Amino acid sequence: MLKIYNSLSGKKETFSPLKNKEVKIYVCGITPYDTTHLGHAFSYIFYDALIRYLIFKGYKVKYTQNVTDINDRDKDILQRAEEQNIPWQKLADFWTKRFLGDMKSLNWIMPTNYVKASENIPSMINLIQKLLDNGFAYEKNGSVYFNISMKKDFGKLSKLNASQMVKLAKEFDEDVENVDKKHPLDITLWRATSSNQPKHIPSFESPFGEGRPGWHIECSAMSMFSLGDQFDIHGGGVDLIYPHHESEIAQSEGASGKIPFAKYWMHTAPVAYQGKKMSKSLGNLIMVSDLLHKYSPNAIRWLLLSHHYRKAWEFYEKDIILAQDNWKTIKNIINGDSRNNNKTDQISMDKFIKLMDDDINTPLVLSFILERSNNIPKHSLKQILLILGFKI
Repeated sequence: MLKIYNSLSGKKETFSPLKNKEVKIYVCGITPYDTTHLGHAFSYIFYDALIRYLIFKGYKVKYTQNVTDINDRDKDILQRAEEQNIPWQKLADFWTKRFLGDMKSLNWIMPTNYVKASENIPSMINLIQKLLDNGFAYEKNGSVYFNISMKKDFGKLSKLNASQMVKLAKEFDEDVENVDKKHPLDITLWRATSSNQPKHIPSFESPFGEGRPGWHIECSAMSMFSLGDQFDIHGGGVDLIYPHHESEIAQSEGASGKIPFAKYWMHTAPVAYQGKKMSKSLGNLIMVSDLLHKYSPNAIRWLLLSHHYRKAWEFYEKDIILAQDNWKTIKNIINGDSRNNNKTDQISMDKFIKLMDDDINTPLVLSFILERSNNIPKHSLKQILLILGFKI
């Protein structure tokens, strides 16, 4: 049986969806102001492999991924658009299309729902109104805040205490010193438009006044609108556990009254380069588009899946070269004559399933393939590779 590590419980759990043979998944998407780097690809290719495996296991999968093209702190998009003297929507659309192109090159399955924050403002406003009606939120000077004191289990995902949360919130520019907040950690649901706000910064009409939605309420609204009040798996990078995912839980459960908001929480580890986490702000990026000029899409996918999704790793050029060589080895076996071609090899498929059932252990699967490549029947080898998303 499939077991996955649940960040909420801190242990591996047997996977059992809320509805038999149907799986609903939400994964936090990109902020589209620059191109796709290897850290993005590591996360999204892992979830791609997870979804493909669930389909192989007989589940019907409904998958939502978002695009954070607008929120109350979208200064990266707005600043870049102002520098280039173009509308922010045009900039966001350009980099969203580039991201989709890069990922499709890696044989990535398009999500069932690919949703933009800018196109879902009404659902965010409706969710904020529910929180106000339920007594979880309050208004102050045109802004709306979630009162974390009303959610007694706030912190159940991150396992952080208040002082640790405050420290992280400052790093994420969570405006903890806002005097309008009842508590420094209260979540901004709607930020009022400032009277001296520059013209290039957008604002939207709402019952609370003109403003923009908070970062966290966006994912609550888009996931609930597309998947329902409760769903099976919520995914994203480990750096989103606090404040983003913690806030999502509080908001979503406060609005619906249903617990849990998501049954399983899965988080991918960061990718480093030059000794530090790969980050747009640091500029230490390995771009997928650059790698595609030198290496095959299958080699890049091999590199990514050769690392376990929960283990941090660092990119070195030698590793992608090795991945290319490994893929060439497998490709030659697939394209060559095979004495085992007409044989069945249930042992290989059983081993593959056993490894994947243990928290989607793709690194051990790839190692197993290399070790037994000359003994695995061609049709079984192809089936395993197709399930992992390689293009044959």
